Amino acid sequence: MLENIDKVANTASVYAAFLKKIKKTAKYLFRMRPANFTKNKIYNNEVFNEDIEILIKKIEGDVLYLDPPYNNRQYASNYHLLETIARYDNPSLRGKTGLRNYSHQKSKFSQKNEVLKSFENIIQNAKVKYIFLSYNNEGLMNEKDIKRIMTKRGEYGYLKKKYGRFASVKNKNVQFIIEYLHYIKCY
Repeated sequence: MLENIDKVANTASVYAAFLKKIKKTAKYLFRMRPANFTKNKIYNNEVFNEDIEILIKKIEGDVLYLDPPYNNRQYASNYHLLETIARYDNPSLRGKTGLRNYSHQKSKFSQKNEVLKSFENIIQNAKVKYIFLSYNNEGLMNEKDIKRIMTKRGEYGYLKKKYGRFASVKNKNVQFIIEYLHYIKCY
């Protein structure tokens, strides 16, 4: 259902609020199609819904890919509608856009005083061969801190690419952001 809803949602990628005018894809007929999962005979894949700082101590694998929030905006507020559909509950809503209470879901990656401690905890406890982190130059963590934390675990490197800034961002003086892919081969 979540994949199908996203194909006709009248939103600008996130579900924080609906668009004032109906966009073309939102006029499409809603159809339920099965999710396209790839089955394999080699690996027994699992999905978890748990705090990463707790989960990282329980699991192991070859690759850890991290794409956390970069700033103080909470993912939970941007995807509250999908959360409600997934939980199939009837939460109390608040505010103009009808947000559910997400205070218990706030990411430490969106809190300036918590992000580095949380990131280091995850990196140090990951039982993997390789770690990749997607992060941009406007995040709460800076490149120097990311490198310092990641090099404690292994051979560090990064790739970077310049992107045009999303049009709705208010700071018109900065037209580009740098997206980094930090990586380590763990010792």
